[in-house]
Order: sequence, then C-alpha cells, then structure tokens
Amino acid sequence: MVAKHGKLTNLKKNPDGWESYDSALEREYMVELERDPAVKSWTKKHGIKISYSFFGFTRHYLPDFLIEYQDGSKELHETKGLPLLLWASTKLKGESAEEFCKTQGWKYKKITKGSLAFYSKID
Repeated sequence: MVAKHGKLTNLKKNPDGWESYDSALEREYMVELERDPAVKSWTKKHGIKISYSFFGFTRHYLPDFLIEYQDGSKELHETKGLPLLLWASTKLKGESAEEFCKTQGWKYKKITKGSLAFYSKID
C-alpha cells in the first residue's frame, strides 16, 4: 500500500529531482507525469497562490502541479478524489484557477482516477 504522504526521488522532469506528495493520487500522478513524453517539466513548488472568495472571505489556493509541455504550453493541474470533487470550495478554487490561467495563456485541469485510462484529465 502506498503511503498518503511522502517523497519521490530521482525524478528526471522535476527541476529539484524530488517532490513531496500529499496523497496516493498525487504520488501516482507524479509517476504518470514522469512517463508522459509530452511533458518537459513539472513541479509542485511553483509559488502560485490564487485568491478566491468563500462565503465572503478571501481564501488562497495553491494548485498541485505546474506542468510545462514540450511545445512550450503550460497547465495547472489539481488532483482530486471523491468526495473532494463535490465540495463547494473545490468548485470555487477551480473557477478562480481557470480565470488565472486565462490571464497567463495556460489551461487548468482537474485530475482524478479514470476508468478508461490511468488518469482522466477533466477540462
């Protein structure tokens, strides 16, 4: 069984060569990013903090991954499993992240376990 928290090392596409993970889903997705030939580099230590409003209070959201592809495009990815996908805060974070990405010329995607592929990338 995979630990929910830990560190992956010897990463080729991560600028530091290692990365911490906060869930089994994150760990598995990090392995997938390493295997994906379209991915040039990826990191969780990107420093991006996105503000969003939750019941009138300003909150801050740090997306899981910043990915740069071989073609130069960039995306923010958030790994989420059930029931977190259904939470109101998850929806608000996603909407704010999408707006942020539009200003950067990037895309935002939620990543969850998929049944047809290793992971399903949800636009």
